[in-house]
Parts: sequence; structure tokens; C-alpha cells
Amino acid sequence: MQKNIKNQKKLIKKRKLRLAIKSDALFKRIMQEEVAAKEFLEYYLPKEFKELIDLSKIRIEKESFVEEGLKRRLSDIIYSVKTKENEEAFVYVLIESQSTADYWISFRLWKYMLLLLERHMKDKNRLPLIAPLLVYNGTKKYDSPRNLWDLFIAPEQARKLMTEDYRLVDLQSMPDDEIKKKQHLGMLEYFLKHIHQRDMLKLWGEFLEEFKEVVLIDKANGYIYLKQFIWYTDAKVPEKRKQLLEQLIKDNLSKEDTDNIMRTIADSYIEEGFNKGLVRGIEKGREEGIQAGMEKAASNMLKSNLDLKFISSVTGLPIEILQKLKASL
Repeated sequence: MQKNIKNQKKLIKKRKLRLAIKSDALFKRIMQEEVAAKEFLEYYLPKEFKELIDLSKIRIEKESFVEEGLKRRLSDIIYSVKTKENEEAFVYVLIESQSTADYWISFRLWKYMLLLLERHMKDKNRLPLIAPLLVYNGTKKYDSPRNLWDLFIAPEQARKLMTEDYRLVDLQSMPDDEIKKKQHLGMLEYFLKHIHQRDMLKLWGEFLEEFKEVVLIDKANGYIYLKQFIWYTDAKVPEKRKQLLEQLIKDNLSKEDTDNIMRTIADSYIEEGFNKGLVRGIEKGREEGIQAGMEKAASNMLKSNLDLKFISSVTGLPIEILQKLKASL
């Protein structure tokens, strides 16, 4: 008896699903008729949008943007029309054919519209307009959020943040004096603004002069900026000029701080060498990567005339190897 009831419920559920899918298909089949599409759009499109477009000619776009998992629930129809200035515009129509509304449909509509717009990202052309419409023929009252912003924890803030102009931090238009007033943050902004200079040593000289006192703030924060600036510069400065860079650092920092920073740079070389070894995927390659990283770090410290014992403690290289490296420089 219970088995029969379960089977009947399954049959009813399948029948409802078939009817829903057929209802979906019905709307789509009708909306492929030009007369029906024009009538529907004439009635439901926003007045301001209709004033911009010419509905006398519409074309059905064949490409679908609905996710595979939703194709049983939603059927999308995309019409392209021309504006009165002969520019392209789109009308995006979906039908919801289930008895329950989709809470996330406003999110998915945005996703589908962005995919549609992505097709038009060529050169610097203007994007077409899109007017999303959703037809719901479920059996219960429609209660899903009608716009993307209502899905956020703070709708008005979300709308403001995501629809107004994005905040632009235009370093190139900022005077250096304004940047320097920002103290610690100014170090980052100054370096990024002038990072395209051909002569990096000249940049370092100017930078250390302009931020001589502010460097103490960076020191209190563990040299979070200087360490990264040196790491970046190391790849830009030719090998024969690196000693000049290191001399600049030594002239502007205490010996202890110079040693700490150089140890950090050495660690980054070792880490990079280790990661390159991992990419090779074999133990031998990894060891070679570590060795190469340590030797590069050691070479840079040797050029700065740092103590051999200190370099050995940082890199783990024996004194004998360090002596050979020094002789080859």
C-alpha cells in the first residue's frame, strides 16, 4: 500500500515537472514569433528604454547563457534590437516555470548579462544596453529579491560601492609633496610612482633622502616596505651595480638593520630556489634549486663585505664554499 502511494507521488511529481518544462517550452516557442515578441516587449519594456530603441525589427539571438543545471527551470530568450541611433541593444527574457521562485535569480541575471556583455569587449567600444525581463508562472506568490543589491547584508552600501565610480588612486597625478605627507604610506606610494625610472639606483638615492626620517617608522614595523623594495630592485639592477645598491642601504641604515634586511633577502632567494626545485618535481632538482638560491644570496652578501661566519649562519653554506665564491667574484 505504502509502496503504491510512493509510486503515485513520484508519478505526480514527474507529471508536474513535464508540465513545467512544457510550459517553459510553450513560452519560448511563442516568443520566437516576431509578432508575439513585439507585442510582449511593447507592453513590458520600460518606457525610457522603448524610447531609445526601434522595435520594428528585432532578431532572436541563438546563444544561451543559462547554466546547465538550470536549463530545466529556466529558458532564456535574447533579442537584439537597434537603437534609434542604429546602435546595438539587447532584451534579455527568462521564464520561471517552477512553483517556487528562485531566491538567487537576480544574481544569476547579472551573471548572464555580464556573459552577454563579454562578447562585446572589443577595443574600447561602448557596451550595448540590456533590459532583463523575467516571466513567472508559478503557483505561489513571487517573493524573490527583485534586484542584486537586496541580496547583500547592506543593500544601500552595496549599490553605492558597486554602481558609483570606483575609487582611483592615481599616483602619477599626485605631487610628491602630497605623497610625502602620508609618512609611512607615502614610502609605498612614492616608490610605486617612480618605479618606472630607468636608473633604479637614482630612485633609491632620492627615495632614501626624501624618507630619511620615515624609515624609522618602517623599522618599527619590521621593514615591511624596504625589504620588498630591495627584493624588487634586485631583479632590475644589473649584477655589476648591485654592490652600489647595497652600499646605499648600508649608508642609510645601521649595520644591524642592514644585516636583518639582507638576511630576509637571502631567505627569499632560498625560498625561490626551493620553489623552482618543487616545480621540477624530483628531489635532486629541489636540492639544486635550494643550493642555487643559497649561493645567489651568499654572493650578494659577499659583495657587501659581510662577515663569512654570518653568511654561513644565514645560508648554511660551509666557509670553504663561501671562500671559493668570494674568489670567483
